[in-house]
Amino acid sequence: MSAEELSPVEEVKKALDGGALVIDIRAADSSDAFKGIFSVVDGSISAPWDRANKTMPLSAFPEDKTATIVLHCNSGRRVNAAVPFLKEKGYINLLNAGGPAESEVFPVFGERIHKHDFETVSITQLFDGPKPQGGGSATYTYILADSKTKEAIIIDPVLEQVDRDLEVISSQGLTLTQALNTHCHADHITGTGELKKRVGGLRSAISAASGAKADVMLKEGESICWSDGRPLLRVLSTPGHTNGCVSFVCEPLGAVFTGDVLLIGGCGRTDFQEGSAADLYDSVHNKLFTLPDDTIVYPAHDYKGRLRSTIKTEKITNPRLAKSKEEFAQIMANLNLPYPAQIDRALPANLVCGC
Repeated sequence: MSAEELSPVEEVKKALDGGALVIDIRAADSSDAFKGIFSVVDGSISAPWDRANKTMPLSAFPEDKTATIVLHCNSGRRVNAAVPFLKEKGYINLLNAGGPAESEVFPVFGERIHKHDFETVSITQLFDGPKPQGGGSATYTYILADSKTKEAIIIDPVLEQVDRDLEVISSQGLTLTQALNTHCHADHITGTGELKKRVGGLRSAISAASGAKADVMLKEGESICWSDGRPLLRVLSTPGHTNGCVSFVCEPLGAVFTGDVLLIGGCGRTDFQEGSAADLYDSVHNKLFTLPDDTIVYPAHDYKGRLRSTIKTEKITNPRLAKSKEEFAQIMANLNLPYPAQIDRALPANLVCGC
C-alpha cells in the first residue's frame, strides 16, 4: 500500500469524520439480526437492498449524487451487490462498511453502534404495497413473537393482507392472541375484524379515546402482556394525528411503534378526526422524545421505502418536529393535503371492525 492509499477502515473512518451519510441496506426486523442481535448505527438511514429484484428505494438517497455514502449490511456482501446498481444511477462515492458479521470495518462506527435483542422477542415487519396485490395504503404491519410461549401479537393489520399475515404467523409456528391498532385508521380498513373471524380466541385492542369498538380499550400506562403475565408493550397516549392515537413502547426490543404520530422525517396530518398540531407536537416532544435516544422508531407508514429510524435521529433531523411548536403549527396549517381517498370507506368500518 502506497503512502497515499488508505485501507478500507481508514477510508470509512475518514468519510465518517467528514460527515458522510450512513445507509443500512438490511431489513429492519429479526430476519436480519445476527446471532439474535440487531445492531443499529446511530444516524443511519434504513433503505433495504431487494436481493430478488436487485433494486432499492432511491428516494431515500440524497439528491447530490457526488455525496460520500457509507453503506452497510451484515457482512458487506449485499453492499457489493448494491454498488453497481447505485453507480448505474449516478452515485459515485460509495464505501462498504461491512456489518456486524465481519470484524474489520464495521467496528469503526464505535459508540454509534447500538445493539438490540431481537431473539427473545422477534419482530417481523410487513408492508402493504400497491393494488391489486395489496391494499395500496403503504402501511407497515408488525408481528411480535415470544420465543417462550410461541404467541404472536399483530400491530396495525390491513384487511387486504390478512392471508399474508396468517401465513407468516403459521410458518413461524405461532398462535396469534392479540390484534392491536395504533388508532382508528382513515387510509385502510383494519384487518382485525377478519382476523377475529378466522382465529379463535383472538382479542382486539384500540385506544379508549378512539371512539372505536374493541375487546380491550387501552389507556395511558397500561401494559400489554403475554399469556403468562410478562409485559411486552407499554401504552403511551399520543394524540394529535387523531384524538385517539397511541404508541406502543417495547422495552425488550428497545423500540417504539408510533403509528401515524411520528413518521420517518415527518408526522401524520392533523386536519381531520379531531387532530391537533399542538397536541401532536406535545405528544412527540413530551412522550416519544423522552424515550432513550437509541430507541428504534417503527412507524405505521413510509412512502420512500425506509424501514425504521431512531428517537435521536428524529429529534435532530425531522424537518417538522425538530422545529419550534409555533413553526410546526405553521407547517401543518399550510400542507394543503387532499381529502383522504379511503376515509369514507375506512372510518365507518374501522369504528366497528375491532369488536
